[in-house]
Amino acid sequence: MHNNFQSLVIGSMPDEQQRISDVLEAGVEQPQVLLWQYDQAAIILGCSQRPDEGQQWRAERAGYPLMRRRSGGGAVFAGPWMLSVTVFIPTEHPLAKQNIIEIFSWFEHIWVDTLMACDIPCRGVDQAMIEQSKIISQQEDVKWACYASLSHGEVVSPDGRKLVGLAQIRKRKGIALVSGLHLSPCDWQQLSSIVVDNPQRGDTLAGLNSDAQSLSGIAVEQLLPRVIDVLMQRVSAAFEQKTA
Repeated sequence: MHNNFQSLVIGSMPDEQQRISDVLEAGVEQPQVLLWQYDQAAIILGCSQRPDEGQQWRAERAGYPLMRRRSGGGAVFAGPWMLSVTVFIPTEHPLAKQNIIEIFSWFEHIWVDTLMACDIPCRGVDQAMIEQSKIISQQEDVKWACYASLSHGEVVSPDGRKLVGLAQIRKRKGIALVSGLHLSPCDWQQLSSIVVDNPQRGDTLAGLNSDAQSLSGIAVEQLLPRVIDVLMQRVSAAFEQKTA
């Protein structure tokens, strides 16, 4: 199993998105994990969000790439402050037969176990939290941001601020569960300035989110290798348990 788990890749978001597409296009024959840390900041929109001229101009002026991903959700400001983890699942694997809530719950347990083992306090979300987050994101006019609300399988701080976001890509030759952990705080005002031309919305997003470094008090340089090591152990064990 570990032979299919790659070491951490440091690269751009467009390269990561291309790698995910290539794996799904070629076909997933064995469970695989892609670990990625972005070497530069970029704005990535959900598959249903088409960048307009204003967004493109503001992103270009700020010096950030602006692109769309193949999975759903809202806008994300990705950069070195994030760890992206994509789990590829073959279509014939028992996990592939589960519905989206069940498969996200499987991934959520892996993330919660991993983060707690690394002294990062966190918890999963329930339906009431999901519904409340949607109300807040609507009221605060931040529905356009991926990390503005919660969905099944995601992980939050003990006080309910988002820590790990999830998305799913289902193709004929495989499934990709895409997750993003905030290792350290990002510039929410910058994201808001580019996407909706309103930096004040960034203050709202900052209040709705957290990060591993802030929750643990441990520097990212120490935290990252530990999280990766524990996560890979948990993912391997979870796959073995599911196929036993």
